[in-house]
Amino acid sequence: MIETYSQPSPRSVTTGPPVSMKIFMYLLTIFLITQMIGSALFAVYLHRRLDKIEDERNLHEDFVFMKMIQRCAKGEGSLSLLNCEQIKSQFGGFIKDIMLNEEAKKKEKTFEMQKGDQEPQIAAHVISDASSKTTSVLQWAEKGYYTMSTKLVELKYKKQLTVQRQGLYYIYAQVTFCSNREASGQMPFIASLCLRSPSESERILLRAANTHSSSKPCGQQSIHLGGVFELQPGASVFVNVTDPSQVSHGTGFTSFGLLKL
Repeated sequence: MIETYSQPSPRSVTTGPPVSMKIFMYLLTIFLITQMIGSALFAVYLHRRLDKIEDERNLHEDFVFMKMIQRCAKGEGSLSLLNCEQIKSQFGGFIKDIMLNEEAKKKEKTFEMQKGDQEPQIAAHVISDASSKTTSVLQWAEKGYYTMSTKLVELKYKKQLTVQRQGLYYIYAQVTFCSNREASGQMPFIASLCLRSPSESERILLRAANTHSSSKPCGQQSIHLGGVFELQPGASVFVNVTDPSQVSHGTGFTSFGLLKL
């Protein structure tokens, strides 16, 4: 007798969560993300709405205040608890302060404009350099009686005054020289005030001459030059003499300068 039996099939082993659980988690994630985005958008909207409400409230308060002023001006203050005299006084003081501030700003602006429009004072004065006795163009000391009121005029190469602004200038020079030479056969001592333009061309503005004296010891004589001239930016003026060895370099004897008018 042969006995037969059937062996039960093995149970399947689950290796992960069911499909329904995966779908639930997926939907839950989408819901949370959507809620976060919606909350952020709502917060932005609420913030902007509150700002708008605040602006409307301020505008409403301003409107109410202006209505109060109008009612007080019309004599309708008795209709409410308003103290019209106090409101008028405060409002008048407020308006007065605004007008005073505006007037002060206008005056300050006008003063600044006038200050900016004013021409800076341009002036220079130099004295001769005692170490220079060989060149016909006189040289000037950079120390001592030295005046430069602004950077718009400067002493270049110790020889010339150069201006950086166009205008009318009074230019002057005093040259003192020793005249103890024999009168016969001597050429007169000549001093010239010259201009060098920005294009490097030169011309004589003023010239003066003085004859020599036979007096001994040295007889001091002075030549004065001065005039008003229009100078261009970059123009230079200098002093030229015929015999630099005769120039006296003592304090106050020989000087040179200019002043913008």
